[in-house]
Amino acid sequence: MHGPLRFTRDELLTPDEVAEILRIRRTTALEYMRRGVIPARKIGKLWYSPRSLLDEYLTSLFEDD
Repeated sequence: MHGPLRFTRDELLTPDEVAEILRIRRTTALEYMRRGVIPARKIGKLWYSPRSLLDEYLTSLFEDD
């Protein structure tokens, strides 16, 4: 569990930015965001992922169980 989320607008990543970071297609990034694979929320008509939560998610993929 994490404490209160605090981030600026600059830290909200769009599907295009997530796709660039992960080196995947935009459509794949958007699908992952919609399904909750990547932590994200829809704000209005657009999807965003806070950079800190994406970093936490990626770190968790590589941690030893």
